[in-house]
Amino acid sequence: MENFKFKKQYGQNFLTDTNLLNAIVKDAEVDKTTSVLEIGVGFGSLTKALCGSAKNVVCYEIDTTLKDKILQNLINFSNYELNFADILKVSDQEISSKFNNSFKVVSNLPYYITTPIIFKFLEGDFNISSLTLMVQKEVAERICSAENSKDYGILSVIIQSIANPKITRSVSRKLFMPEPNVDSAVVHIQIDKNKLNIANFSEFQNFVKRSFSMRRKTLINNLKSNYNLQTLENAFNKLGLSSNIRAENLSVKNFVELFNILIK
Repeated sequence: MENFKFKKQYGQNFLTDTNLLNAIVKDAEVDKTTSVLEIGVGFGSLTKALCGSAKNVVCYEIDTTLKDKILQNLINFSNYELNFADILKVSDQEISSKFNNSFKVVSNLPYYITTPIIFKFLEGDFNISSLTLMVQKEVAERICSAENSKDYGILSVIIQSIANPKITRSVSRKLFMPEPNVDSAVVHIQIDKNKLNIANFSEFQNFVKRSFSMRRKTLINNLKSNYNLQTLENAFNKLGLSSNIRAENLSVKNFVELFNILIK
């Protein structure tokens, strides 16, 4: 590792602590029946822990200069497939073709692609049961935050509308090489797309983004350019919501209920 030149453009911060790597595998509930997709292999340290516990691991890494180090690290395993590609440019169909059944995503994600990766797998047509991700601690807190808090926002509502996320552990920046500027956390996102029966998930995402477009404004003010004011007031009354409520005060369940009324 001492001879490796870390590449900032790939957000490379590698983990080597064996106890932590095994803990991540445990948090992801991986066993010999589990197929895993790993994004951002690095030196293959997490891959090695996954291969020791999973049925099979499909890996994607963008940095081809890591190939020899990865192969050396995985020399005792054959239950993996290593692909060099930018996962955000790989089609959903190609990823799905790598798996016969349901799979789990487990990854120490490069911070700069955290949100795009999460949405790729929430929006896509994948047979996926969960994502267990190492992310910036503040992002994990936003994902899991409840209404009436400063961390509650677009990410919280959209993810919690079709999944059940929880932070499984906090991780000090000192456990990474090179050391990043922030602490991290492992977040486990159990997917349940039928959790709240959203009429149209793509449109719901736009609705949530509009709702939080100006946090200091009331929810009605943020939405009135897209809906008739009387329609909004009727929907709010039907749900027993105050006309002065802000987006940050509305529960995920209420967001879905309001959207389903307005989309009709």
